[in-house]
Amino acid sequence: MFLRNCWYAAVWSKDLGDTPFARTFLNEPVVLFRQLDGTPAALADRCCHRAAPLSRGVCVGDFLECGYHGLQYDASGTCVAIPGQTTIPPDAKVKCYPVREKWNTIWIWMGDPDKVDETTIPELFWLDDPGWVASPGHFHLDGHYQLIVDNLLDLTHVIYLHKNTIGADPQEAILPTKTERLENGVRVGRWMIDIEAPPLFAEVGGFNTNVDRWQHVTWLAPSNIFLDIGCATTGTGAPEGDRGQGFSIWSTHLITPETDTTAHYNWGYARNFDLENEELTQMLFKGSGETFYEDVEMIAAQQKNLDGNSFDGLIDINADNAQRQARMMLDRLIAAEAG
Repeated sequence: MFLRNCWYAAVWSKDLGDTPFARTFLNEPVVLFRQLDGTPAALADRCCHRAAPLSRGVCVGDFLECGYHGLQYDASGTCVAIPGQTTIPPDAKVKCYPVREKWNTIWIWMGDPDKVDETTIPELFWLDDPGWVASPGHFHLDGHYQLIVDNLLDLTHVIYLHKNTIGADPQEAILPTKTERLENGVRVGRWMIDIEAPPLFAEVGGFNTNVDRWQHVTWLAPSNIFLDIGCATTGTGAPEGDRGQGFSIWSTHLITPETDTTAHYNWGYARNFDLENEELTQMLFKGSGETFYEDVEMIAAQQKNLDGNSFDGLIDINADNAQRQARMMLDRLIAAEAG
């Protein structure tokens, strides 16, 4: 089951152009398109006439035209034109999904349209603030969406799975974390003092000494995660709030279920330094993509060994606290929504 009365990231704004865009969310095929003024719209990807995918059609002004028989639909899903006839059947319409564009992201509401609440779109200012540069990407995940949520809330796997990118000091695996419950999420984080800089961060920051490193992960139900990460030369005051001798990055992860065992994984780093350096932007895009793809490959292998999303028969360890808190909170929210 999925939480439905909430916002999911449908697609990065840059990836929705002037042609219909097909994706499946929560087992429902959806087509997204832009109207003439750029406003996004989302409809069920199924023509009411002969069930042809509307994503195989074209945009005609503000309307989406079916590529099979030419029926046209407006942003509300109402059929407004049928070739060869002037009378349109009153039931000629398709389902419409509320969408909003914010933080350079198209958000979709898969639940009750009467319960839409724009104030619950996560606060991700760094994705469109002129003082930050983001490098967003997308992966198709061959695994249940909660598996990547678990992964991102788990800081102990970094040294083992990401040893060539963002994991370095073996002590990372045993350093303690602090978990706290939020109103609609979970936060987990830690400071790592006087450790070796991981390869990717050493390259970005040019560190030739040990660093003080921070990792603070926030999960907001159902599946939006962002990390305040970075490092500074050790002993220069970063734990006390002075990060001037290092750098900060917001690592963003917006996961949207596709089916019961697959998901869309929208990811990216955003930085507030050396903004005009396109070479650095591309390096961070490549480095973060390589890191996150290591997770994608592991989760696909993990999914093959699981029965759906069940952890029955597996054990928990101390490092699983944040993931368990998030799963329990999400289960309660889904149960409450189901009544």
